[in-house]
Amino acid sequence: MSENSDVPDARTQRRRDPTGAKTEAWKQTLDDMDVIAEERRADGWDVRTLFSVHTDTVSIDMGDHDDFGLFHIVPNNQTDAFEEWFDPEEFTEYLVYGTDVEGFMYAVIEFIDSETKRSILLASRYDMTRAKGMVQSAHEEGVLYSRVKTVDGTVLGVFEHEEFTPLITKPTE
Repeated sequence: MSENSDVPDARTQRRRDPTGAKTEAWKQTLDDMDVIAEERRADGWDVRTLFSVHTDTVSIDMGDHDDFGLFHIVPNNQTDAFEEWFDPEEFTEYLVYGTDVEGFMYAVIEFIDSETKRSILLASRYDMTRAKGMVQSAHEEGVLYSRVKTVDGTVLGVFEHEEFTPLITKPTE
């Protein structure tokens, strides 16, 4: 431990929410997910919803592997809904609905199987100020991945985003 262990690091400082804006953005993201799900269901779609308890922006050079992208960690009680449905060969489209609040992207990613009218909606939040390496990896590789994982690191599914700009661009840009 350093002498200044009582001084919070920059990452911890960024997570703080003295104004409540981040808390409100997360609530709005979950509400948006529910509205999207209801609209899809009204149109005859079968929909599953889940949320990420934590999303990391990972670059190729961040480990002993070549995996990179958005690593969404979902609670164990939501894994069955995702595993039962997700097949990367069937879910070939996606949409992103989101907003930027203080450098954090609050997003609902909709994985779409348009042939069978099925949709998986995933609410997440990730820090775009810490995403430079991930964005660089995506540009170098020409693709970005969303990995849905459990808390213990088990990968439940991987989605390949060939068009990834909506996931790395502030909605206001």
